[in-house]
Amino acid sequence: MEATEKAVIDEIYKVAVRMGGGCPLWLKERRVPEFSTNELGETGPYMLLLHGLFGAVSNWEGVFPVFGEFSRVIALQFPLLTGHRSEVRVKSLAAYTECFLRIRELQPVSLCGNSLGGHVALRMALASPQSVDCLILSGTSGLYEHLVDNLPVRPSREYIREHMGRVFYNDRFVTEERISEVLDILSSRVNYLNLIHAARSAKKDNLLNSLKFIQAPTLLLWGEDDEVTTMKIAEAFHKNIPNSKLVTIKNCGHAPMIEHPEWFAEEVRKFLAENSLYYKQNSCQYHL
Repeated sequence: MEATEKAVIDEIYKVAVRMGGGCPLWLKERRVPEFSTNELGETGPYMLLLHGLFGAVSNWEGVFPVFGEFSRVIALQFPLLTGHRSEVRVKSLAAYTECFLRIRELQPVSLCGNSLGGHVALRMALASPQSVDCLILSGTSGLYEHLVDNLPVRPSREYIREHMGRVFYNDRFVTEERISEVLDILSSRVNYLNLIHAARSAKKDNLLNSLKFIQAPTLLLWGEDDEVTTMKIAEAFHKNIPNSKLVTIKNCGHAPMIEHPEWFAEEVRKFLAENSLYYKQNSCQYHL
């Protein structure tokens, strides 16, 4: 291991200790994990996109090209299906994200997370506030998420269709292709057990009493018809995160970046322009 990587692993170990809950296998073995990303953009602040439990980097396809116009955007794939069981817990995913940022020397960065990804972003902001420029959270777990309560032992196609209907407000997003993708993922026992373990980790990791310590400017983007993390949960995040702004949209469920990508991207653009250190520093240099 190179000296730089060793230094990163040493720092990540400190982060993991601050978060508690044990270390992922890659950290115990003192090695840098593998990372898979999609990247776009050459100017503007760095922004890291974090997907949800049943998601992937493809969830950001609708907003990705627009994000690339005003930021250097990176969609990071979580190792939910490929990682060891110890690597899929919320705090382990936060350590994984922190390791990626340190290896790439991207700090501070704006974190944009949906569902479980938002939960991971919050954990990182609490453990390493110096690493986070801004937070953009959508349908975030960490208080309560209805979807993880009753996953059956063998999910059927109809079960997936029903619960995907709770994720999306508009039925046109509940496609046979999406249903088949989830069914294929859950047909593997290893995949299924990893996702169950990640979901239970998220449910147990309630952040209510910690939200007051979030330092980063926070944008909450919520679908008003979200049945997974309802508006009541959005309002609880808004009430308890000190420097937060809640913006909602009608006729939208748990994944507004998919159902309303234009709206989502524009709200993020405006928020970063007002709050990102990148723009504040460039503005100061300009006036000088």
